Amino acid sequence: MSSGPRTRGRNPRSGRDPVGRTAELAKKRERRSFRFRLLAFTGLLLVLLLAAAYQFWLRDSSLVSVKNLEIVGVNTKTEEGRQIDQAIRTAMGEMTTLNVKPEVLDEELARFPRVADAEIETSLPDSATVTVAIREDGSIFGDGSDALLIATDGTVLGPAAGQEGSLPLIVDGDPPAADGSEDPDPGSTGGAALTGRALTQALVLGATPPELRSYVQESVMTPDGVQVLFENGLVMLFGDSSHGDQKWRAAAALIADPNFDTSSYVDLSVPRRPAVSADPPDYPAPDEGTEGGSGDPVSG
Repeated sequence: MSSGPRTRGRNPRSGRDPVGRTAELAKKRERRSFRFRLLAFTGLLLVLLLAAAYQFWLRDSSLVSVKNLEIVGVNTKTEEGRQIDQAIRTAMGEMTTLNVKPEVLDEELARFPRVADAEIETSLPDSATVTVAIREDGSIFGDGSDALLIATDGTVLGPAAGQEGSLPLIVDGDPPAADGSEDPDPGSTGGAALTGRALTQALVLGATPPELRSYVQESVMTPDGVQVLFENGLVMLFGDSSHGDQKWRAAAALIADPNFDTSSYVDLSVPRRPAVSADPPDYPAPDEGTEGGSGDPVSG
């Protein structure tokens, strides 16, 4: 027996129109899409509100103001150290742990040539640490009322202020010029730096180990480089300012040798092979008519 024709492509049990089902699925997708867009818009609005609250309120709020400040590297037992300490505290008073302004600190510390660098670290909610790198005394440039205190890196720290007897002297070279002037006021050159031969000598003297610095008398510039004279008459040639640490280690090793003759002349230009001789070389004196006291040509 024939069972009669069958209908293809349609479930006879559903009893529903396929077109209607498709429309219902499309509406559901539209509702899900609307909810997603609404959720995304709400999330974006919340992010913008939080960002605005952070930018215009929280980052400068008293909730995150710096209340616990630690300053590392500054000796507050000196007047200069106390001034640096106060300048740091003044600058940090304008910041919070969420709004650090290094440029404000740099501006406050720019008037202290003693300060080489300063770094800020913060910790929520209200703690900060400022680590200061301080330039150390290295040498003296000039004499009398014009004497300047020079840092180990050649920076002028200001007038020597009575420290001439405790630090080695840079005998020759050009004085630092503030604002490019040819005849600077020594009292106004703090923060400037030596140049040329004077800077080379400052770098050599600046690398002197602390335990030897009090025995070093002065330095001069020779055709072979920087020559350092000790108080006991010992003369050492360092050449240029490169490898200063190695040269001074070689010098310290020689000085520590009980058999070393301190009246000798030592060439440390090559620190691995120091050359010791009885007498220093005899350099010709500069022509007074063509060179000044610093060794630079004199202009008419």
